[in-house]
Amino acid sequence: MSGIAIFDLDRTLTRRGCFTPFILYVAIRRPRRFLSFHRIILAALLKIVGLYRRDDIKLLMWREVVGGLSREEAETLGNTFARVWIQNELRRQTKTNIKKHQEAGDRLILATAAMDVIADPIGRTLGFDDIISTRTHWTAEGRVSGNFDGENCYGEEKLRRVNLILGDFAPSKTLAYSDHVTDLPILLWAENGIAVNPHRPLRDVAGRHGLRIEDWD
Repeated sequence: MSGIAIFDLDRTLTRRGCFTPFILYVAIRRPRRFLSFHRIILAALLKIVGLYRRDDIKLLMWREVVGGLSREEAETLGNTFARVWIQNELRRQTKTNIKKHQEAGDRLILATAAMDVIADPIGRTLGFDDIISTRTHWTAEGRVSGNFDGENCYGEEKLRRVNLILGDFAPSKTLAYSDHVTDLPILLWAENGIAVNPHRPLRDVAGRHGLRIEDWD
């Protein structure tokens, strides 16, 4: 029987996160958007002292730089960024591991906190069957509203979104791959959780939770 393979994106399939590089990618092509960077820098400083949450900064960056773009503009920028990102940022064994699951007939799910305008073209290009991501909210006029459509897709929210398509209990032969400790809920929910090039907090708890560690570089 075929299984299910659930992959995180940032720093799991890739060597680094895509959100801030995408924000810079958009700003470089829309230079007037740099005028709002002082608010982003202030928010980052407030986060250091505990007055701003990570989700708040992500939403602020999205609103200030991408907010107001038409759907066509945002999706075109997402598509062109995704092509560059896949070409330059995938870990050395990413395509090999994806191909292994494809050849086994597994259902491939990309589950990521990345924005949908980036995650969707990356997921389609790499051959994923389902893509779960942080969703863009569009205005009635078809422009980026500056809000998310739902919650930032990480941690318990990512697991909740996976449950919506698979059910509350992990089917047999379900594997989950991630680099980050915030994905511990989904790594423990799956029949097999695999820590890919994990950062220190996940590496420190991997053995305690029976997670296998793999190096894809």
